[in-house]
Amino acid sequence: MKSKWQVIRKAVKILFITISCFLIACVLFAFTTGPYWVYHWLGTSESEYHFKPDYIIIMGGSGFPGESSLIRSWFAAEIWKKDRSATVIITQPAAACVRPEFSDAWGIRKDLMIRGVDSTKILLEIKGKNTREEGMEVLKIAPGSETKACVLITSPEHMRRSILTFRKLGFSKLGGMPTFNASGPVDLDYKDNQLGGNQMPLPNVGGSLQLRYQFWNHLRYQVICYRELMGLLWYRLRGWI
Repeated sequence: MKSKWQVIRKAVKILFITISCFLIACVLFAFTTGPYWVYHWLGTSESEYHFKPDYIIIMGGSGFPGESSLIRSWFAAEIWKKDRSATVIITQPAAACVRPEFSDAWGIRKDLMIRGVDSTKILLEIKGKNTREEGMEVLKIAPGSETKACVLITSPEHMRRSILTFRKLGFSKLGGMPTFNASGPVDLDYKDNQLGGNQMPLPNVGGSLQLRYQFWNHLRYQVICYRELMGLLWYRLRGWI
């Protein structure tokens, strides 16, 4: 019995040390530009295209209104305005008991129309619950789309998996538009001691964008990218990419 508990304690200790080392590595990695470039690679490694799309496919994101759904709608509308013959397909799952006009996909449709997209050029796909199922459902509502020029609109971290998944389903002419956020052009530096408040011997962080924004953004990128890399691994094991 004693030896059994010793083995458990040793295993817990090893696990604790491993997790601690991983967390420390994540914090140190956040002080570099590495996390952003992993994020950038996921968004751009398979997305480049040089054709006019027949279909613009908005991949499912957050509910409507939501950050990811709104930015995808904006990018889709901008692409559509360059070639108004394209058909926009919105993939956004809805509960079976919800009528299409009350679904999040319908909300995105209305947003596209506000941005100038012709309502007759919009199709809704509200059944797909993951990337592969969305691709399968697109084939059902747009037969023959696998041979047409298709541009996928999705978040940067999800772009690589989306392209590879659709390609596995038979789509042969694919591109993508990763929805990168734009950085503000304003200089955000400031002097802490010029803004009043408590006068204490604290460091002046107003001049460090690294501490105020980049470090935290890079931690967030790591969480996003590690989750997506696990998603890519799972899709590979399932044979979906």
